[in-house]
Amino acid sequence: MKAREPSEWWLIGMVLGGLVLGLGLGWLMFRPDWGLAQTSAAPTPIVFANGTPLFTTLAAPAKSYSAPAPVAGAPAPDFTLKTLGDETVTLSKFLGQPVLINFWASWCPPCRLEMPDLVKAYEAHKSEGFVLLGVNLTYQDSLPDVQTFVDEFDMTFPVLLDKDGHVTDDLYRLRGLPLSVFVNREGVIARVHVGALTASQIEEYVGEILR
Repeated sequence: MKAREPSEWWLIGMVLGGLVLGLGLGWLMFRPDWGLAQTSAAPTPIVFANGTPLFTTLAAPAKSYSAPAPVAGAPAPDFTLKTLGDETVTLSKFLGQPVLINFWASWCPPCRLEMPDLVKAYEAHKSEGFVLLGVNLTYQDSLPDVQTFVDEFDMTFPVLLDKDGHVTDDLYRLRGLPLSVFVNREGVIARVHVGALTASQIEEYVGEILR
């Protein structure tokens, strides 16, 4: 058997080395926690000092929409939902009043974080016509857990049950919890806020729609 020339061994080594390098880079780039695989991953959530996340990220619904997502300056999409007490509430009935629509769930830590301040703001400003509608993601929650949450925080404002997700997903395009939509007296969205509100933010944003 004819012995290979040194140049041949060098060429074979280069080819094998290139294959190993290529496989290694491919593995790194497509690992779930490395490289290109990260481009579609959810961002690392911002957390408070006590470890509570600023907002709870939700998976985007795999739907196509004919209308744009609600933004500041656009009319607030109208809806009708049943309350926890089985009453019917329609958003457009509050035209002429400042309204805060707060989307929440009992399993959402940031919702728990902001709720005491939302209750205080409602009690402080309801005599001025301020309306707070707490829309629960009932299609991702359970009624016993909803009732426990409401009792714990003494939520005196209407708690609406979105049982099929139509209002949450189709009309308001929820992407994170909690979501607060501030609507002025003309029925126009003044501000959309994703994440837990602080007490000072609530006062500022409610003050904007009270004017």
